[in-house]
Amino acid sequence: MDMKEILEICQLDDEEMKKYLELTKHTNPKKDHYLAYRTMMNQTRRDLLKFIGNNARTFEEIKIKFQEEEEQIKYHLSMLEQLFYIINTKSGWKATPRGLGFLHNAIMGVKNIK
Repeated sequence: MDMKEILEICQLDDEEMKKYLELTKHTNPKKDHYLAYRTMMNQTRRDLLKFIGNNARTFEEIKIKFQEEEEQIKYHLSMLEQLFYIINTKSGWKATPRGLGFLHNAIMGVKNIK
């Protein structure tokens, strides 16, 4: 899946996309790669990203699905947020283009994540 396809399925609205682009404009690819490797080794975080996918998921939906302590879920979400893989919006947690790219290319390895 190329960037154009990722942007087409991304659920961020214009305001959210602007925020995402502002947050990521000064990222360091070498540091990002290291952080992604360490962070995404955790199965729960990979599963969280899969669950969010190209949807907006509320904290309650996530809590019900994962059946973990609230603090644990918040911790895992914060780790994904630090990588700019997800963003917390008014309608819930959403995957960013970066998160969808990782989901497709590194986790799922399939042609369609809809």
